[in-house]
Amino acid sequence: MESILSISKALGEKNRLRVFLALMDTEELCVCDVGDFLELAPATVSRHMSILHQAGLIESEKRGRWVYYRMDTEVDPRLLEWIRNSVRDAGFLMKDRSKIHEIVRLHRENDHCGFRGRKKTV
Repeated sequence: MESILSISKALGEKNRLRVFLALMDTEELCVCDVGDFLELAPATVSRHMSILHQAGLIESEKRGRWVYYRMDTEVDPRLLEWIRNSVRDAGFLMKDRSKIHEIVRLHRENDHCGFRGRKKTV
């Protein structure tokens, strides 16, 4: 029962749901990607991401001064399918997808998070 409560709490907040959906569509996001996407300070982003991590929804990896996040490989695919179906018609989803992909593209092109020269993970 604790698992469902922590997942519900984690995804029950708008910004956490938005970043979780963004992670469903991307390989990984740096803390700076998430901050620009949600327009929040790094400390606030870290708090949101910590809640998602504690719920077992995401993994994190520190590389130098940056923290990178990705979907936890243990997340039940049925949960992901339910989430996708639940927000399929949400108006914000397409706007958010475009925004996160543009942020990631710009950050990678400009080496904003030290992306160049590191190994691709997954």
